[in-house]
Amino acid sequence: MGLNLDASPEELKIFLEEVEEHFQTLEEDLLRLEKEDEFNEDLMQEIFRASHTLKGSSATIGHHRMAELTHAMENVLDKLRKKQLAVSRELIDILFECLDHLRILRDEIINDEKSDLELEGILGKLSAVQKSGGIPAGRVDIQPPSSKASCQESERKIEIDLTWEEKDRIHNAVEQGLKPYIIRLTFDVEPEMLAVRAFVTLMALSELAEVVKSQPTADEIEHEKVSDTLVALLLTEGEEEKITKLVNELPSIAGCEIQLYADDIVRKTDSSAETVNEANNLSEERNQTGDQAKAGSAVKNVSAKKANRTVRVDVDLLDSLMNLVGELVIDRTRLFQILGNLEAIDEMDEISQDLGRTSIHIARVTTQLQEQIMKARMLPVENLFNKFPRMVRDLSQKAGKEVNFVMTGQETELDRSIIEEIGDPLIHLLRNAVDHGIESPEERRAQGKSSTGQLKLQASHEENHIIITIKDDGRGIDPEQVRQSAIKKGLITEEQAKRLTDKEAVNLIFMSGLSTATRVTDVSGRGVGMDVVRNNIEKINGAIEINSVVGQGTEFKIKLPLTLAIIRALLVSIGKSVYAIPLSTITETIRMQRKQIEFVNNREVIVVRGKVLPLIRLKSVFSGAVSEEEQKEKLFIVVVNLAGQQVGLVVDSLVGEQEIVIKSLGKYIGDVQGISGATILGDGSVALIVDVSNLIKKAAS
Repeated sequence: MGLNLDASPEELKIFLEEVEEHFQTLEEDLLRLEKEDEFNEDLMQEIFRASHTLKGSSATIGHHRMAELTHAMENVLDKLRKKQLAVSRELIDILFECLDHLRILRDEIINDEKSDLELEGILGKLSAVQKSGGIPAGRVDIQPPSSKASCQESERKIEIDLTWEEKDRIHNAVEQGLKPYIIRLTFDVEPEMLAVRAFVTLMALSELAEVVKSQPTADEIEHEKVSDTLVALLLTEGEEEKITKLVNELPSIAGCEIQLYADDIVRKTDSSAETVNEANNLSEERNQTGDQAKAGSAVKNVSAKKANRTVRVDVDLLDSLMNLVGELVIDRTRLFQILGNLEAIDEMDEISQDLGRTSIHIARVTTQLQEQIMKARMLPVENLFNKFPRMVRDLSQKAGKEVNFVMTGQETELDRSIIEEIGDPLIHLLRNAVDHGIESPEERRAQGKSSTGQLKLQASHEENHIIITIKDDGRGIDPEQVRQSAIKKGLITEEQAKRLTDKEAVNLIFMSGLSTATRVTDVSGRGVGMDVVRNNIEKINGAIEINSVVGQGTEFKIKLPLTLAIIRALLVSIGKSVYAIPLSTITETIRMQRKQIEFVNNREVIVVRGKVLPLIRLKSVFSGAVSEEEQKEKLFIVVVNLAGQQVGLVVDSLVGEQEIVIKSLGKYIGDVQGISGATILGDGSVALIVDVSNLIKKAAS
């Protein structure tokens, strides 16, 4: 069942974008309000303004339930800013509950379908807060939904004061075939909720008919000058049944009387035509501006935004632009390849020189275009981080823990596609930190720590990467406990466990099915998640590293590329094929003699600066076993590093460094072990991109 909102698709799109901004403002500011020791008038005004704007814009598009809830919120917030209510955790909980309800109502617009959400409970809580002047002791009383009264034909005349212009408007409307109805409604709600109910009711009536006059007026309702009765004079093409049906659907209506307005307005025959025309013109002007009849006239239209120098762009358009830039980058490389071939064939003639100059100019423009599109795709991680303070607050309250959550580096920018992928892993790591990383206040005090745990989320730049760090000062990860858990679950043998260093043992938590939690909660401890966290991070060419000290805390360090679309890579040859290795994973390249290779447990290794480096022959990975005859005396080794683990990749030769455009192969040939994608080279040939994380796992196994 659709919502039948009074807005175009474009207006709804603007509304949804602005609503999300107001939700974020409310969530952030309510968290700040809870932490503030002193009353912050500017902060309170910002919260009130966001709620007031939500009420107005939702009223304008005709979302009655959202307008009703935000109006009730606004009443409570108004008392807060006037210091008639005190800030408390319980009150903030209720306001956050309102925000959760508003998000469900927002989703109604997205899905164009009314949800089964009932507002009586939360409206009752808000009413109880207003009524008591604060949070009542014990359970907050929830007002039961009032019984609905059907509309009755009134036996006595319903009075309403009309001006001469309003009477003239009714007379003209009747001549045009419209019917005037006058309706009197009585509300059955707490006094604090009368303005809310009158506001929503008047708005609902204005959607069905033209409201010529109401008592109280929309402006009076806006300023809380209301009683338990609303009288309205309506002009409509429909029958009385449509009005009564609408009223029957509205909650908290105790009484309803309706009658056809008596058309006893007679024009004075001795009035001059000029006077009549002036009156008609005045009436018409007022009707064109909507009078005060529409409840939405008391608020701003969502699309009436002040012009500024920014525009909203659909992300699909940015993706499309990025793909086109990728094609330009490929063609730029091919142009230089063609130019190089011409130089090799013959001396550069005048035409070839023109081609060279043009190629250089196109390369420069393409590079600038690429940089600008990249910037357009970049978003501050603040957009992602902002959802976490509320989550940490709710989790810590549920777990009975005290957590001081600090975020830094929110201005750090990252490609939107990476931000989308990294959200779930960060949520899981933060939930784990709160649930069984940080100890209970009693446990912390017994260890000589502050009862409040520290949890930090930080983003920063490091060369061509973004580093996201999650750090807590909790109990840390016990490597021996991880070893025993892995042995118990049959993931490793006791002999293997003994050979592991403490850092390697801690990294076992990324194995599927491993959990060291002593209890299972609805947040964590079921042995799932950490393997998914690592897989999701590595899927976007990132890496995760753990540093943990028992009793002092744990740090997760996530290293991410700036973008997924275009990267710098080292091209290497294996036989007649060319492969690309992401430059971000390469530590160094080494040229060695075959005789320097040693064997440990039947596996090839070399010793580099006193450390053993395992080797993987890419030819054996992609082409099968390497025969004795095929082995060369001089070897090129590309040392790659991921999350502290190093492997040497043996290749035939190094071709050179180049910017490449990543093309996915998934939908064509499925997942291929050791390959993460492909790229098109300057000569038009295809080079496969090496999946470094997959190869390091292969070496570790």
